[in-house]
Amino acid sequence: MTTKPDEQAKARALWRWTVPAAVIAVVSTLLIWVAQSLPTICPAIYPAPPSCAPDARSGPALLGSAFLVTLFVALLVTGAVLQPRRRDKALRVLLIVLVVAAVVAPLWTLTGSGFALG
Repeated sequence: MTTKPDEQAKARALWRWTVPAAVIAVVSTLLIWVAQSLPTICPAIYPAPPSCAPDARSGPALLGSAFLVTLFVALLVTGAVLQPRRRDKALRVLLIVLVVAAVVAPLWTLTGSGFALG
């Protein structure tokens, strides 16, 4: 079974973009769930604010993880569907958005419960 040179180039281009994106998405998702399980620092007042609930970080963690998975799937679909001349630019934009989301999502999860950095 032989493949056309265009199909081989498409497969190489897709691997070149999806492997780093997969690593970024997995590492960020792991950081999100590690941040979700960290202890919460809350003010000593009664009643405690809603942000001090034990599950206060679950919402941002779920939403951030879902957004990262959605971006990764969009990157895969874009790489498989678009024409070669527009594929690289679209994949570059999606990878940049994925990197920004990979930085923002764990920080959002960490600060979702009122935990102050610094």
